[in-house]
Amino acid sequence: MSTQNAAGKVRFGLAMALGVIVPGMVKYVLTQNGYGLLGTLIFYSGYLTAAIVIWYVWVRPLELTGSGGA
Repeated sequence: MSTQNAAGKVRFGLAMALGVIVPGMVKYVLTQNGYGLLGTLIFYSGYLTAAIVIWYVWVRPLELTGSGGA
């Protein structure tokens, strides 16, 4: 495994982890302080943003084609 490939995997893992952990922690803090609805909105918007970024950066460029002969 090349260094560039390993670095890409690490960045992907960090993006996935941060896309769930950061909004989750913000939701927890806001919910504990009585702002449950705001915490939920921030969690879902952060999670959705992470999913879109991961799709745009890592999944969209993949060339997913089937076999040539049908």
